[in-house]
Amino acid sequence: MANSEKPHRSFRFSFGLDRLGLFALEAPYFAAFLIAILTALAVLGVSKLRVDDSLSELFRTDTAEFRQYEEIDRRFPSSEYDVLVVVEGKGLLTPEKLEAFRNAVIELQLTDGVGGLVSMLSARGVPDATGYAPPVVPDQLPEDPAAYNEVIKALAQNDIVKGKFLSDDGELALIVIALDRKAVEAQTAHTIINGIKETVDRELAGSGLSAKLTGAPVMQLEIRNAVERDRLVYNGLGFAVGFVVAYLFFRRLSLTLIAVLGPTIAILWTLGVLGGLDFRLNLFINVITPLILVSGFSDSMHLVFAIRRDILAGVDRVEAARNAVREVAPACLLTAMNQAISIVSFAFAESALIRTFGLAALIAVGISYTAVAVVVPTLAAIFVRREPAAAVDPHEREEGGVGVLQRISDKVIGFVAARPVPFVAFGLLAVIVTGHAFVSLQPAYRLADQVPDKEQALAATGSLDKKLTGANPVHVMIEWKGAGAKASGANTTSNAQPITLYDVGTLAVIGEAHQILEKQAGLGNVWSLESLRRWLADAGDASIETIQKYVKILPEHLVRRFITEDETAVLVTARLPDVDASQILPVVEQIDRALDPIRQRHPGYEISVTGLPAIAARNSATLIHELTWGLVGDIFLVFIFLGIALRSLLVGVASILPSLFPIFTTGALLYYSGQGLQFASIVAITVAFSLAIDSTIHFLNRFRLEEEREGAGPESAKIALGYTAHHIGPAVMLTTIVLTLGLGVTMLSDLPSLRLFGELASACLFASLFAQLVILPATVALFRRYFPLRSKTESGRLSEQTAAR
Repeated sequence: MANSEKPHRSFRFSFGLDRLGLFALEAPYFAAFLIAILTALAVLGVSKLRVDDSLSELFRTDTAEFRQYEEIDRRFPSSEYDVLVVVEGKGLLTPEKLEAFRNAVIELQLTDGVGGLVSMLSARGVPDATGYAPPVVPDQLPEDPAAYNEVIKALAQNDIVKGKFLSDDGELALIVIALDRKAVEAQTAHTIINGIKETVDRELAGSGLSAKLTGAPVMQLEIRNAVERDRLVYNGLGFAVGFVVAYLFFRRLSLTLIAVLGPTIAILWTLGVLGGLDFRLNLFINVITPLILVSGFSDSMHLVFAIRRDILAGVDRVEAARNAVREVAPACLLTAMNQAISIVSFAFAESALIRTFGLAALIAVGISYTAVAVVVPTLAAIFVRREPAAAVDPHEREEGGVGVLQRISDKVIGFVAARPVPFVAFGLLAVIVTGHAFVSLQPAYRLADQVPDKEQALAATGSLDKKLTGANPVHVMIEWKGAGAKASGANTTSNAQPITLYDVGTLAVIGEAHQILEKQAGLGNVWSLESLRRWLADAGDASIETIQKYVKILPEHLVRRFITEDETAVLVTARLPDVDASQILPVVEQIDRALDPIRQRHPGYEISVTGLPAIAARNSATLIHELTWGLVGDIFLVFIFLGIALRSLLVGVASILPSLFPIFTTGALLYYSGQGLQFASIVAITVAFSLAIDSTIHFLNRFRLEEEREGAGPESAKIALGYTAHHIGPAVMLTTIVLTLGLGVTMLSDLPSLRLFGELASACLFASLFAQLVILPATVALFRRYFPLRSKTESGRLSEQTAAR
């Protein structure tokens, strides 16, 4: 095939970047040396990657609400850093099992990293005349059954214990551990949490009781372990599956290696750069790998198919690589540019985590294109063996696996192109129907979706949700200035006294807030200074002096749970079940409204509702809407950019339906299965759109080349579509098969969000394949029926010569 017969043309805004592969082919061995050096440096960068296991980073925004949440972590160091030990078993309150529980509590207090703990054994009785309050459960359990039953009855009815540390059925007990942050930093969370788990398991062994750990530190550890495990196991398994399937079709090790090494090196380079720039692995950054895999593998397959055609036709391997770069690289570059447009809105999102993902994804797109455009032709020029001259005409049918795919695509596209009207009508109707379902989706967010569901944390949380009131803390933070403000809303005068913790007005505000959480919001396990005041009131002395005295007696870790060290802020904390953010938001808003009268009566106090569930409830819906409509807006920019870049109305119009179809189909799948639009859903849709637009661009680029080769004529569009199906169809089908299997292995993950991503990505990929083989050729054929390619006039020739390179 003579080089002069091929219309090789760049597009507007390419800036010569589509010719990177040609520079590498000038000195392929030197280029391979540079690739090896860069890959080795990338491996060093990958070794620096760390996991971001923060549960709140997703909702980090530059707002007063998030700053208040950060204030809690700073001023109340125990509040969001508890390890909850959930002990369960029938007969928990029998003497033998209660003794085992007590031994576990004692040993836990001595375990490394434990700053302090609270359990049902911490409950105290009514203080005596000297102020001493004996423990409800004495150190020596009574041997007399009647006396023992009285102890258990007092324990079960204690206001501090019931519904907070002991379930109503007496089969679940809660131990709340405040971690020593300095010990955690010195020994790592993994060591400390495993030590706690080993201690409680050892002490409960043989007792018939079991223990599970939950709480933010445990969830963070499980997320970190799952992210690291998934990165290694599922990425490796995905590549192995992709390699095997590609080899079964190519039947040639060199071509298979080249097709797989292109995106593999792209991923290594990208992760190396991200590691060097100190990006942290999280739910979103982890998606960079499949994003590169989708775009990089697709581009790599199209390049390898082009090289393979020329090699089988007897073309020299270096010249075959050059031809592939001239024909395919412009489409690869255009794909990368459109991917950048489709994700650029992420870089300006309100969430810091999503902004970081947007920036990382933009870096990944640039590196991925560069790697594939240089690595694939370089390796082809070095490793592909020579074939006998003029072995196969590139337009003839092949045998083997590729031949099967070729015959399927030829028949499907030929059938569709001959009768485009019903298929375009179907595509339009499908996009309208599925689009309606897509826009009807409601945002959904649950903390449980971000945490491995086959580990102990969610199992323990489920038990707390069922038998107590949940594990997720919601806080009412009450702040005041230490001087210059008057308590209880009194007018400020020159003699104004500073507000203090033990002012009557301060205690009244705390008490009212405590009651609102208990009564109006219906939350349980409410803790505050009011809990101590009520306990003392039951004992007959709730004077301010007595409250102050007992606060000084309490352990430091317990006091800092609800009073700041400088005594200018307090927390009223309740716990609620892990439910969808849409169910939490009305509760948060109800609490906020109920607090308004208190704010009005006590203007000297700043009262706010915060905590991770509150932040998630307020921000998740906004962030998901922001991501979704940012993506949809960017997609329409892509269509406009495509038409301008390729100087073709056909390209701009024909790319709309096949690109929207897989996105809206995935949305409809979520809608009709009763699921909401989650963060993982948006990421899956973004990745699927990358493949959809990638395949669309390669199809339209090939059609443009074939149509120009055929020239104007009544059958030129039909012939060009036939050749396009012949060349592009197998690559699109094989890419979809490999990627579906490769990304589908994520459905085995312990992370619910990653499993959902795998399911949706697989559905999206098959919807994209249908769009490429049916809707796209039908749209092209119908467009050309009414707007056929015109013959070149003299001015047209001049315009083409000016644009040609």
